[in-house]
Amino acid sequence: MARTHPAARRPKPGPAPVQGMGMLIGLLFLVLGALELMPGVTVGDGPRQLFGVFAVSGAWTLAHLLTGAGAVFCTRSARLASRFLLVAGTGYALLGIAGTLPLPAAFDDTLPMNTAGICLALALGTAMIILGAGWLRLGRKRRHRGRPAGT
Repeated sequence: MARTHPAARRPKPGPAPVQGMGMLIGLLFLVLGALELMPGVTVGDGPRQLFGVFAVSGAWTLAHLLTGAGAVFCTRSARLASRFLLVAGTGYALLGIAGTLPLPAAFDDTLPMNTAGICLALALGTAMIILGAGWLRLGRKRRHRGRPAGT
């Protein structure tokens, strides 16, 4: 009697691309936050600057570390990763836009923004929004593709 192998078993799919991108962005933020804590990397007597280019503060360091930890945690599923990218990307894009506006000195002291920081926040926020929104849209198409018409 011949043994049959179950042909209906499908291999478990690997992580979705959005999960990999979310992990990469999370690790980027964690490294960025860790670099902000190193005394030789941040320079300046008044406002500190990372690599002498990006204005940083304790609040920025905390924000980067929390964003990185949240991104790494949210890469457990594709849907969670894409929603995190949308929310965090919107937050960073709004911070970049806020950096161009005349804001009170208390805001500027807490989250200092220079031109390089504004450009980085806008670029990173926009990229995160595109990645998250694109995957949500692609995921929706994949879910509806297998359904018969009329259901």
